[in-house]
Amino acid sequence: MLLTHEEKLKLMRNLNWDYLDTHEDMLAVIEGRLETSGAFTQDKLFVRSLERLPWHYVTALWGIEKIKELYTPEIAKRIWPKERRYHFDFALAVLRREPLPRTGWGDGYFKSQRHRFFSNRGHGA
Repeated sequence: MLLTHEEKLKLMRNLNWDYLDTHEDMLAVIEGRLETSGAFTQDKLFVRSLERLPWHYVTALWGIEKIKELYTPEIAKRIWPKERRYHFDFALAVLRREPLPRTGWGDGYFKSQRHRFFSNRGHGA
């Protein structure tokens, strides 16, 4: 997916509704033409992109190779909500051709969920 300059600026509005930085400067930081734009560094804009934009826009805005370069364990720790990290860990593992994370459907998961299906009411001491 290719985005026009105007479409990229529109995405910047989704990332920056609570700061006074210009959308042009933010886009320049993403594209590597500026180091910072007010409070925003490339890392901070990348985290905001992951938190606030659909994945297909993130890939169109940053590019697959840049995403693989920027997505580090330090960046992952900053993503909110915490559950969202799993999705990005999975996506990056696929892109990097790494082993995929465990699904969590083993014995430990079933034991933790057993109380939802089997009630001990009336069978206790």
